[in-house]
Amino acid sequence: MTYDWDFSIFAPYLFPLLRGIWLTIEISVVSAVAGTVAGFALGGIYRAMPLQKIALFFNDVLRAIPLLVLLFFFFFFPYQAVFGIQPLSPVVCSILALGLSQVVFTADLVYSAVDGVSQRSIQGARSLGLKDSAIWRYIILPDIIRQILPTLIAFWIGILKLSSLASVIGAEELVFVAKVASGQRFRSLEAWVLVAVIYVILVLPLTLAVRRLEKSEWLKRRT
Repeated sequence: MTYDWDFSIFAPYLFPLLRGIWLTIEISVVSAVAGTVAGFALGGIYRAMPLQKIALFFNDVLRAIPLLVLLFFFFFFPYQAVFGIQPLSPVVCSILALGLSQVVFTADLVYSAVDGVSQRSIQGARSLGLKDSAIWRYIILPDIIRQILPTLIAFWIGILKLSSLASVIGAEELVFVAKVASGQRFRSLEAWVLVAVIYVILVLPLTLAVRRLEKSEWLKRRT
């Protein structure tokens, strides 16, 4: 027996699928960028705090919470009763949950990477009379970025794939549209093969970029 593949039945869903792909990218990019920027700032704040171990403990607590639990927390939180505002949309809840995961992950990376910065380079810069702001801009930050960038990109790839969980709370991204289409057309296998191919197209360039970056002289260079 052979399976009768038929992807043509999903032709009427072309535009919903394109909107779903765009929403998947939007959720992933916004949460990754905002979470990375906030995580950099938070990692620096941890370094300046007198009670670093307590701050890192709470950071580790947030990292331990599964993403699906964070999604449910933001989606079912009683915003009206607590803050007097309307409940957030599934898309916003997804961005908040994914962004929070990115924040605590990035903060932990930055906090650890500071110890890997070349102290000899910092001392040399100070001996030349550079101010602390210039040292951070030209020496410390570039070194931190070189240390954590491959890991960050790998996590961004994870964020892109984990954005599929947004369908659980009703965000109409790629997986949500595929579930609706497969339920109406009774062709689940084709739907998920199509979704898998789309994710490969989205993820593969980032994966290749990481491998190329890992071999670059810029990444191997140390200040």
